[in-house]
Amino acid sequence: MVKNFQDGDIIVMTSDGLTNMVEDNTIYDVVTNDFENADKTLIKKANEAGGVDNITVVIIKN
Repeated sequence: MVKNFQDGDIIVMTSDGLTNMVEDNTIYDVVTNDFENADKTLIKKANEAGGVDNITVVIIKN
């Protein structure tokens, strides 16, 4: 259970297949600027950076 989950808050759960390939600030920018396509965009960015591991992304917005 997430405490204090406010309207508009976003939770991003991901595997190291993404976080090892895409910088945190890029993940933040993608999720906050294009929430509807963020999962696909992040996976594409990780693959473009080499995609050396399985990539899992789950994004939840309240």
